[in-house]
Amino acid sequence: MSLGLRINTKPKDLTKITKQAQRDISRGITRAIGRTGTLGKQIILDRTKVGKGIDSAFKPYTPEYMAVLSEQGKPDSPVDLFNTGQMLRSMQSKQLNSRAAQIYFDNPLAAKKAAFNNDTRPFFGFNPKEEQRLSTYFRKEMGR
Repeated sequence: MSLGLRINTKPKDLTKITKQAQRDISRGITRAIGRTGTLGKQIILDRTKVGKGIDSAFKPYTPEYMAVLSEQGKPDSPVDLFNTGQMLRSMQSKQLNSRAAQIYFDNPLAAKKAAFNNDTRPFFGFNPKEEQRLSTYFRKEMGR
């Protein structure tokens, strides 16, 4: 999954913007995109840690999986998708280009686990409130 932000700028007269100002704006966009991607990753991790998916709390683990967790001495509540930590630890964020950042799993096994978990307990994405938070953060970062 990737996080992309579309930016449309339409100054009235581009000839009045100096080359240096254009470079500064471009650098600001690039920095803001990267930082917004990092925030997106943190939103997913924080929400998952407290047992919430994109729109609601995670459904409970199956009785079979609860038994496995119990044998390992691990809690079965809240459901936080954190057994070994390998899957969530491999979640990364990177800037793809001047218009998009990507949140991804850098370990193929973790990516497979994430896809399976996301089918049963959607966590890898953003709800409208989180999208608004990311948009607001991006605009703030552009103002720096």
